[in-house]
Amino acid sequence: MSLTVEQTKARNKELIAEVLEVYPEKTAKKRAKHLNVHEEGKADCGVKSNIKSVPGVMTIRGCAYAGSKGVVWGPIKDMIHISHGPVGCGQYSWGARRNYYIGTTGVDTFVTMQFTSDFQEKDIVFGGDKKLEKIMDEIQDLFPLNKGITVQSECPIGLIGDDIEAVSKKKSKEFGGKTIVPVRCEGFRGVSQSLGHHIANDAVRDWVFDKSDNKHPE
Repeated sequence: MSLTVEQTKARNKELIAEVLEVYPEKTAKKRAKHLNVHEEGKADCGVKSNIKSVPGVMTIRGCAYAGSKGVVWGPIKDMIHISHGPVGCGQYSWGARRNYYIGTTGVDTFVTMQFTSDFQEKDIVFGGDKKLEKIMDEIQDLFPLNKGITVQSECPIGLIGDDIEAVSKKKSKEFGGKTIVPVRCEGFRGVSQSLGHHIANDAVRDWVFDKSDNKHPE
């Protein structure tokens, strides 16, 4: 039996209330502004979405990191993309983009694999540059056929000031000029995924195209 319009509205309001129940009170108040039921005669449902994503709070709009990792870099199958930060962001992006591709997973294609620096509290306190270097060394040993590496920085990286550019340049020289691209795509940088697209494209310009012309940024 199909529901009437009013019954559907009532059900949707109940669903919204159920979603908000799982959040802490302060967060629930903020999220309530993003969830509403459309009313006939109104241009929109009053959702307030044109604000920056809140780090640590899942949104359908994603964030700058999601725009870079998921949309621009994720589909590049023969490079390895490190989600530099806590494991959650990498796990989320890993499940969101699994295109069909030709190749052998873990040998010359890496789309369905997740690489993360798995930040812990001590990494926030002491920094993660050494950890990032170790991960790159392991990648080079275990996956020698990769055509390059990107460092997709998550929110904590921007907050603590890890120098992913210096690490990338250092390791690129150690690996015989391998393309290693640092991407400053911390989630808090943009309103949604859009800025992440721009940041990722700028990184291609600065660290891939320029490198081929011997104009690597110093």
